[in-house]
Amino acid sequence: MKRDRVRRGIGRRDALKRLGGAAIGLMGILQAQRAPAQAKPVTLRYWTWQNSADKKNPRAQGQAQILNTFRKANPTIDLVEEIIPWQNLHQQLLQASAANKAPDVSRQLDRYLATLAGADAIQPLDDYVKGWNAARKGDYMYAWEDTTVEGKKFAFRQAVRPLNLFYYRTDLYSAAGFKTPPKTLKEWTAVSRAVTKGQVIGFAMSFSKSDGLSKLIENVPVMYWCLGSDLVDSKTGKSTFHLEAGQKIFQWFQDMVHVHKVSPIGEASLDSETLNQMFMAGTTACNLSHSSKWAEWSRKEAIQGKIDTAWTPNFSDEPKPVPVNTAGAWTVVMPRGAKKNEAWKLMEFLQSTEAELIDAKVGGELPTRKSTLKDPFFQTAEAKRMVGWLTYMAENIHPATTLRIKKLELLIDALADAAQQIISTKADVKAALAIAAQKYDAQI
Repeated sequence: MKRDRVRRGIGRRDALKRLGGAAIGLMGILQAQRAPAQAKPVTLRYWTWQNSADKKNPRAQGQAQILNTFRKANPTIDLVEEIIPWQNLHQQLLQASAANKAPDVSRQLDRYLATLAGADAIQPLDDYVKGWNAARKGDYMYAWEDTTVEGKKFAFRQAVRPLNLFYYRTDLYSAAGFKTPPKTLKEWTAVSRAVTKGQVIGFAMSFSKSDGLSKLIENVPVMYWCLGSDLVDSKTGKSTFHLEAGQKIFQWFQDMVHVHKVSPIGEASLDSETLNQMFMAGTTACNLSHSSKWAEWSRKEAIQGKIDTAWTPNFSDEPKPVPVNTAGAWTVVMPRGAKKNEAWKLMEFLQSTEAELIDAKVGGELPTRKSTLKDPFFQTAEAKRMVGWLTYMAENIHPATTLRIKKLELLIDALADAAQQIISTKADVKAALAIAAQKYDAQI
């Protein structure tokens, strides 16, 4: 009997152990079933013209580091970079938006913001900034209104970009006896004539429509401002580019080809990228471009120490400071149909101090926010040129008037037709500009 009780006792304990193990296993299964499934990363499409895989371009490498930093900080966002040629970005976005295939965030030139907003291709950002105070809104190196359309905020600049920088080949200027860059139109003409020898030309402007007349439209407004004029009337929107100031400017362009013979007649169909390559090769002695090019060009082994920058010479023939044009730079926008929360996270990060410091140190881009300039990097010798540009810009700022032209593409088209006639056929400057003005005014 005792042996039987013992056996029964052992059997009960064994059974309880087994039952307990089964219960624990069952609880584990139930807990696993109740645990939330790990969320899949949200795909965020980003359109840019810079290819982060480009190891030779400092700005592309800056972009690569910025995007990778964002990815590490946001593991639930699968950020996908999609490359679109810069000349096609706004047209591609218009088409993609119409087909409901737009990206979540896109770079866009500021000159196309009004067109994109008018087509409902991008959405306003006012809901994200409505809580910002005056100090937060005033932290930018550019005017808040520069990236607004009819009072609504549609974009933020990717970097500040003074456009009217005068790049010149110090080796070619020095060989011609010039140690300093020209400051007036008269000096500019003289040095251009002196350096024009053999395969080297003193100056060239690109008048091709293929890139939206980009180099001209970025630099010619400053020439008008120096003469107290502008491309259009700010109140009526009617053309003024054909008046006395415009006649002086385009007569100079024509004379550089046909009188002084320091510019090629082929510039009538020359695009900006080809002109940049000519400058790199030393076949043109100077080039008008924006600040972002310095990081790329100054690091090229073939021309290191052979280029420098100044500001566009004053068209009034007075050696006084010229206004700075910051229109024509890249912005970031949120297209219609974007994944709003994730898109705004990226847009916020792109204008953070962390991102702007990467862009400055690696890509040579100028920060958009005043608070970023408090970083010790901007006290270093490496940043001296950048700080100099920003200081000059702050002292000689000018409203970005081209951004208020509602029909800028029509103006560019009319101006390009006139410019090509003036250069290639030596058309009467006053008459050609007047016809272009009539064409433009009839369409607005």
